[in-house]
Amino acid sequence: MQPSLKEQICQALQQAVDSLMAGIDTNKAPTVVLTRPKQKEHGDYAVNIAMPLAGLLKQNPRQVAETILAKVQFPDAVEGADIAGPGFINIKLKAGGETDILKDILSQGLTYGCIDNQNGEAVNLEFVSANPTGPMHVGHGRGAVVGDSLANLLNARGYKVHKEYYINDAGNQIGVLANSVWLRMQELQGLNITFPDSAYPGDYIIDIAKEILGKQDYTHFENMDEDTRLKNIGALSVDANMAMIRQDLKEIGIEFDQYFSEKTLHESGKVNQLIEKLEADDLIYTGTLPPPKGKEVENYNPVEQRLFRTTDFGDDVDRPLQKQDGTATYFAADIAYHTDKFERGFKHMIDIWGADHGGYITRVQAAMKALTGLEKQPEVLLVQMVNLTRDGVPFKMSKRAGTFVTLSEVVEEVGKDAVRFNFMTRRIESQFDFDLEAAKAKDAENPVYYVQYAHARIHAVLRKAKEEGVNIADAKDVDSSLLVSDEAKKLIQMLLSYPEMLDTAASRREPYRIATFIMQLAAAFHSFYHHNRVLGVEEELMQARLLLLQATAQVIKNALGLLGVDAPESM
Repeated sequence: MQPSLKEQICQALQQAVDSLMAGIDTNKAPTVVLTRPKQKEHGDYAVNIAMPLAGLLKQNPRQVAETILAKVQFPDAVEGADIAGPGFINIKLKAGGETDILKDILSQGLTYGCIDNQNGEAVNLEFVSANPTGPMHVGHGRGAVVGDSLANLLNARGYKVHKEYYINDAGNQIGVLANSVWLRMQELQGLNITFPDSAYPGDYIIDIAKEILGKQDYTHFENMDEDTRLKNIGALSVDANMAMIRQDLKEIGIEFDQYFSEKTLHESGKVNQLIEKLEADDLIYTGTLPPPKGKEVENYNPVEQRLFRTTDFGDDVDRPLQKQDGTATYFAADIAYHTDKFERGFKHMIDIWGADHGGYITRVQAAMKALTGLEKQPEVLLVQMVNLTRDGVPFKMSKRAGTFVTLSEVVEEVGKDAVRFNFMTRRIESQFDFDLEAAKAKDAENPVYYVQYAHARIHAVLRKAKEEGVNIADAKDVDSSLLVSDEAKKLIQMLLSYPEMLDTAASRREPYRIATFIMQLAAAFHSFYHHNRVLGVEEELMQARLLLLQATAQVIKNALGLLGVDAPESM
């Protein structure tokens, strides 16, 4: 892919800087960073590279700037450069110097902003991983959308992303699920059943009970001993819930490369093998733990446990790997799972967890350092909860789930695009108030409508042009240098910045930046369209403006695609 004009200017300046640094032994050689001057009269780009170089070269900053300008070989689109103040270099482009990007955008199409890296780093991205004991709620949905958008973003920037869902199908919660379904199965036989507070509420439990009874007669389960019955019903219930979760994910356009079962770690012996390895490496000892920090625990009675020396690797307390009955803790299974990722070739792992799991990060990273030598792995992103409202009034209850509103109910009401886009309009560390009525509004206050309308409006103009007999010229034949209005320049600068924005968003793991960018791009387009007539002007200018509209539509479509949102051509 051909570098952008900004990248070409950066490369030209960097070459000049590198030639100045030849023979100087330093690891502090500065990197050229271009910025946009706040005042138009200062040019199109500015760089302050002369200041950090001055100390290394033991020269006056202005003298360094003069030397750089004497050496640099700018691309043809640069009209000239001058020095301001103590050594700032201001760069001015020729009229229309940046407009060639419009032709690049149309020639690259969906790949504009992307990096084709055959040797890109492999990343295991684990997200959602909701317990398979019920339907997904809107909080799970936010994590799902963030994870899927991040996967799309990282893939676009040259990573090789493997999307994974970890099924917590071992542990006490599966026993509770099995018992809840069994009670409903008995109730469906006409038996008078008392439901304990620990049982899972919600109509979905009845649905599972009916589904199981539709495939197997009640007496088949009634004749089993209790442990066998609950084990069988638990497995069938997990399958039913996972089918429901897969469907929920499909409704918002998410598919995983792999669903990984926690139960397989136990059945394969990997959890016990992990404990044995740590034992052999003298990383486990028998000891007691202090009472939980920040909690008043009456009559705390410490008991001896098998503890992992995680404090040797950065944790604040050693962690138990086995319960008193000898069975493995959840922590033991979790580090066995991450070790399995490592053994599958993933040296880089990103996990997306709910914000309430923040205290769990250090212990997992400490364990992975002990087991693999990797630092700060997995990389963990914490997603805050969603507060669901209707016309500003909070509500939480759902007949289907019993205690919360399900993701599928929200998607059914407002649509996939509204859910996905709105979830991406805030930083993940910020709680998000999602109003269902606002998400359905067809006005500029609804961000997804505002952006999609911009894309549809452009295509409406293009359709009208064809209806009026306008032959839209091939991009290579258009004189884009005619795009000199302030609104056109701002729009072009935004289109130019798209790859750089993606790079920043990917490196910082902040896909919300894409949504922010598209909203700003849509605003820039609406401003341009309001102040610049497109059809009915002089032919060459009309073709230039039509080219700008086509390029803008392409970038909106590309960015929406990364968020998993449709780009309609009519609304």
